[in-house]
Amino acid sequence: MNFYLVRHGQTDWNILKKMQGTEDIPLNDIGRKQAASCAQALSTISFEAIYTSPLSRAVETAQIISSYHNNIPVIIEPGLIERDYGEGAGLTYKEFHNSYPEYPHVLPNGMEESDKLRSRICLAVRSCAEKHHNATILLISHGASINAFLHLVSDGICGSGITHLKNTSISKFSFCASRGQFSLLYHNLSPEDFLTLHI
Repeated sequence: MNFYLVRHGQTDWNILKKMQGTEDIPLNDIGRKQAASCAQALSTISFEAIYTSPLSRAVETAQIISSYHNNIPVIIEPGLIERDYGEGAGLTYKEFHNSYPEYPHVLPNGMEESDKLRSRICLAVRSCAEKHHNATILLISHGASINAFLHLVSDGICGSGITHLKNTSISKFSFCASRGQFSLLYHNLSPEDFLTLHI
């Protein structure tokens, strides 16, 4: 089976380059337009289900996409939530690296560890995929979480520390349930790139 993994639309904190983590920051107007563009790009694909992180920026992105797909139910999957940055949440990237110069070897208090992040996102994606053996599904998540999954599936070719994910970027994977194996088909396409390539 195949599934698509999409990052949520833009928020004001994205513009300010702040570490959002599990802070519940909503979409801004541009983010809503991005979600609509993503929905239009994916409109010819028949999804059996849409799963989303519980954070509002992801939920609203999922709901906008669902509106272009006969309002199929949007299902909350807690494991798709963004990485918790602990005391680093709310800092800009520059402030974060100035405050924690030994990162990633030393993490801010309360920050989710990398191995736990990879394990958590992989478990969540697998749980969703295993419910839809011969169908296509859509998952809405966040930058750090998607990158962790990309890094895991690509054996470090892309993802964490390498890929800067665009808002509403589209990545596609296949999943072989009998082998429990994920394969990356493409990643980080903007809706415009997706339409241009006719993928």
